[in-house]
Amino acid sequence: MLIRRSSAVAVLVLVVALMEAGCAKPAPPTPALSTVPITDFKSVAGKWGGLVRGLPPRGSSRDEDFVDVEIKPDGTYDFGIFRTVGVFGGTGKLTIEDGRLTLKTERGSSTLVLLEGNGRRILRANAVMANGLRLSSDLTPLR
Repeated sequence: MLIRRSSAVAVLVLVVALMEAGCAKPAPPTPALSTVPITDFKSVAGKWGGLVRGLPPRGSSRDEDFVDVEIKPDGTYDFGIFRTVGVFGGTGKLTIEDGRLTLKTERGSSTLVLLEGNGRRILRANAVMANGLRLSSDLTPLR
């Protein structure tokens, strides 16, 4: 009987907690980011960086896989992906197609879209490597 009574009290406490949570003010929504067409390289020139998603795991965590990209006003770029096993990088020339940055090499292709809102800028990068591996990153300006 004691077990049933304590179980009933626990259920009652849970129900009350859920009801109070339902009546609480919801968290304000995260401001939406809007896609902004890229019309020239100067508008996105500078250093950008962010975590890379999609790399094969090295161990217990992939949080240390960071990409650093510098876009120059003429559309050339230089990038590096920093991992505990070493650095992977390259250089090349971007193109602008349909308001997006694109690049194609023998190692794969990438598309970068500019998102802006509430004082934030993000270059959302999606890549497909020649071996089919898909990578993505939300790059933010580095100061």
